Amino acid sequence: MFTVLVPVATAVAQPASQPAPQGSLQQRFDMATAAYDKNDCATALPLLDALAADPHVKPTSVAAAVIMAHRGACLVRTGETDRGEPLLVAGLAAMRPHASDLALDVADAENTLGALAATRWDHDGALAHFDAALALQKDGSRSVTLQRIALLTAFDGDNRAIDAANEGLRLESAKPAPDKGMLAQWHLLLGRAMLNRGQVKAGQAELEAALKLTGGMRSQISQFDAGLRQDLAQAALLAKQTEDARRYMAYSGAGHAGSASFGSAARMDSPDCGPETGLSPDDVGVVQLVIGESGDVLATQTVYSTGNYAKASAFSRAAADWHWKPEDAAKMPAFFRATARVELRCSRGTGGLTPDAPLKEAIAAWAQQARLALPMGQDGWSPWLAAAESARQGGKTAAELAARVMLAEADLRPDAEQLASIDRGLVVAQDASLPPAVRNAARVLLTAHRVDIITSAKQSSRVTLRDTRSYPALQALATEPAIAADPLARNASMLLALPRRPLPADQANVTAVLQRVAADADLPAHHPLRQFALLRLANQAASQGQLDEAQRLFAQTGLTQEQCALIGPKPALTAINTGSTAFPMDAARWGFEGWVRSEYDILADGHTAGLRAVASYPPFVFDDAAHSMLAKARYQASYRPENGAACSANRETIRFNIPGNTMVAKEIKKKS
Repeated sequence: MFTVLVPVATAVAQPASQPAPQGSLQQRFDMATAAYDKNDCATALPLLDALAADPHVKPTSVAAAVIMAHRGACLVRTGETDRGEPLLVAGLAAMRPHASDLALDVADAENTLGALAATRWDHDGALAHFDAALALQKDGSRSVTLQRIALLTAFDGDNRAIDAANEGLRLESAKPAPDKGMLAQWHLLLGRAMLNRGQVKAGQAELEAALKLTGGMRSQISQFDAGLRQDLAQAALLAKQTEDARRYMAYSGAGHAGSASFGSAARMDSPDCGPETGLSPDDVGVVQLVIGESGDVLATQTVYSTGNYAKASAFSRAAADWHWKPEDAAKMPAFFRATARVELRCSRGTGGLTPDAPLKEAIAAWAQQARLALPMGQDGWSPWLAAAESARQGGKTAAELAARVMLAEADLRPDAEQLASIDRGLVVAQDASLPPAVRNAARVLLTAHRVDIITSAKQSSRVTLRDTRSYPALQALATEPAIAADPLARNASMLLALPRRPLPADQANVTAVLQRVAADADLPAHHPLRQFALLRLANQAASQGQLDEAQRLFAQTGLTQEQCALIGPKPALTAINTGSTAFPMDAARWGFEGWVRSEYDILADGHTAGLRAVASYPPFVFDDAAHSMLAKARYQASYRPENGAACSANRETIRFNIPGNTMVAKEIKKKS
């Protein structure tokens, strides 16, 4: 870094030959700079803070600008972006007029801001910062910026990424003793860029050069090796070399983690198809994840995409919102959490109507109208837990109740902690100062979550439970005086208690409840809860051959066939082949395990149509097998006047596991 002599507000004349006193401004500045240059922000930041507060440092001096920029960069690097970014921006603006003397400092600030912009998927903003940094850098100092440009522009459709990687490769090759690891990284970046430009053969050659530099197909691998081999698998797939693709994938460790928890994310949404994302159903991306011990996704990077940067970033954005329960994340090997890649496609729908939706909307509308201090729009459970505890400590009953309800929907903590929060919410819901309708809605929602957690802990499959069992607690709740007097809460509670595919002994009771809701004059004619009940009754009548009755019931919903396919209740699954014959032979031979989340329409006769994988792991291994299984799956028949779709964009996850699999990657940890 450039050395800056620190000017003071009140100059004190000293002989030029006299050494600076111990602890002088210059010495402290030099110490802070030395620590900063080593990326030791723990040491640098307190020194920089003290210098910034020192009245002897002129606020308009070059030194003050450097101190401000370094403080901002250190705060950003240590996770305090909100505090650090404004300082970095202001420091950079003050340094730019002196860029010829502060080239390294200015370039460093530009790179830090560019990296921040890239994490926000601000392509143009990030590239502007990287270009500004590159203009100030020479020779080897350009490498980091060139790497960032190669990653950022890999999907732009021009040669910018390829040119950046080639320049980095030339700079490293020109050194007296080139580093093989760095050469491999440049060949990898070049190969990825070429694959995304459609230059499959050339990209494959670059990736193979990187593999040779790293020692070939060794049995013990690093995170870099894992990514490289998955890139080679991608190249082989594009070149239609299926056997080579499986071999590279197997030797990357993908599909061999020895844990099924990766496929059990509490949240795993695909991006939506449409103009907002720019994605069409044919677009596909491969995204690498970094998953933290908390179960949150710490970073995502699209490494391959059929589209431009906007499409590639849409895949990354979606995966960045995925969450696992901490106990599930803990079951994943650390190596796997840093190297996992998934194949993604966009989703065409948001799922069917559920009886709890009107209650959730009522709580959200009340919270907004009451202007409660809540983290609206934020993802994950932790902001809602913080809001609930803060409201509890502050005696803000309304805010706590809303937060407890929202938390129950997103909570990824162990069951005991979830239940404790739900039970606290049920206590708060008894507060007579709150609106009765809000209290009732909260009680139904929290009770539904509570019984779901308790009963699912005793079952191997929550789906089976919901399909065939009733919830007596919700049935009883609907009869309590306060709930019974509230049409929305009463009917939602009754519907939430019903199984989707009732056992014969329960059928008469289910029919009676559906008829009661469908005929409830306290609900508007086309209320979603009445629509839900009428659609189930229409399906039931059609299954018994009573087509006229089914048509009459369907007409009462006020829905068109297309609307019904989007929001109607999902039919229950009646048959699917999950036996050993469904497992693809080539995947079994290589010891792969994984999962596929598929999206498809369910036709009125119970058959499936429009099958497509929207998320899968490992990429492209089990897609065909899942398609074959779901093509033969059967659902309950549903009534539609024109025999159209009964449920559009339905989603199911199929897991492919090998009992007693011995081909499992083992993580060897270094001895401390």
